[in-house]
Amino acid sequence: MKNIAFLWAVLAVSVGLAQDRPSMAGDWKMDIAQSEFGSEPAPRSEAATVFKDTSQMFSYRVHGVDDKGKSFATLWSGPEDGSMHPAIRKGKPSGQTGVTREQDGTLVQHGEDADGSTFEARMLMSPDGNTMTIEGTSKSKDGKENRDRQVWHRVKQP
Repeated sequence: MKNIAFLWAVLAVSVGLAQDRPSMAGDWKMDIAQSEFGSEPAPRSEAATVFKDTSQMFSYRVHGVDDKGKSFATLWSGPEDGSMHPAIRKGKPSGQTGVTREQDGTLVQHGEDADGSTFEARMLMSPDGNTMTIEGTSKSKDGKENRDRQVWHRVKQP
């Protein structure tokens, strides 16, 4: 019986900690100077809006200008259960992405792009909820691996 009480106490603390984490919902801008892109070129600009940040639904839009001056936008939504849902670029599905949330609040995103490349990213919020750090690993379809670290600052909360 003590073990069951202990497990319930751990669960209650875990749920409480998860509820106390700052929401990612709002507008964000990437700090390109503080970010590292590995072997990939840095974009000229990148911004994001997180529309929803709940266990039932996480949704966002990322848009920016790449290193060659070409604009891009990606839209995604799905539950935080790891299930794969399409990422939308130029109005069409361009791959599959899923997200899960760890007990410490880290959001883990994984997926596969239409070209066969894969990625995993770990998104962690600062305690004040105004800085998000994303550490990612991507692998191209020919097996080339790249690691990056992106620093994002909150522009506006909903």
